[in-house]
Amino acid sequence: VLFSDIRSFTTISEGFMPDELVVALNRYFSLMVDVIMSRGGIVDKYIGDAIMAFFGAPVHHEDDALQAILAGLEMQEALKAFNAEQAASGKPEFRIGLGINYGVVTVGNIGSEKKMDYTVIGDMVNLASRLEGLTKMYKQEIIFSTSVYRKVKTKLHCRLVDKVVVKGKTHGEKIFTAKRSLSDNETKAWKLHHEGLRLYYQRRFNEAVGYFQEVKRLLPEDHLADLFLERCRAYSTADLPTDWQGMEVMTEK
Repeated sequence: VLFSDIRSFTTISEGFMPDELVVALNRYFSLMVDVIMSRGGIVDKYIGDAIMAFFGAPVHHEDDALQAILAGLEMQEALKAFNAEQAASGKPEFRIGLGINYGVVTVGNIGSEKKMDYTVIGDMVNLASRLEGLTKMYKQEIIFSTSVYRKVKTKLHCRLVDKVVVKGKTHGEKIFTAKRSLSDNETKAWKLHHEGLRLYYQRRFNEAVGYFQEVKRLLPEDHLADLFLERCRAYSTADLPTDWQGMEVMTEK
């Protein structure tokens, strides 16, 4: 299941006349839907400016999770062309976040006698929505769950973002982001990032700082490096509980 959402859409909409906003949204949705469908996905619904889509129903494929991730990456690529047109006409650019989860859901026609929708429901769908929300906090274009990671880790460059307990859940989840290709600096930085996280989860915060500082040197704008540097410095002097495992408990969607 894939969720996408336009960042700060209320603010963006202030820069449009109502008819202009409809035209821009329709053009945006057309681009995004074309990408989703080209990867075998089905657009379930629009929720305001958000899109919910799913892959693997009614027919399951072994690469459904990979196709969902590729769709997400290609949606970000298509957005660049859309934003070039926006900039050329003096209109605000769109920024989107994508959350993707993989698992068992209930699929079928759900609703009433007067209104039926072919849709998916279940806890797995809710987690996908929560992951989309986390893209704001972590400043990542795409975030996906461990179940997706297991399906795509040999096909894409994946980066562990954090361990979290999303709002409404009691169990933790590793969350990831991915790219199709990495620059030389990104390749080095992502490797250092994972080594820094290994030390971080072992509570070796002072040692981990050096790794995250090196990530910051290679990628000056890297938000995750800033985030974990801040945590390492705070946690190195904090009285952490004995059962601390590095899980961040989310209090917002």
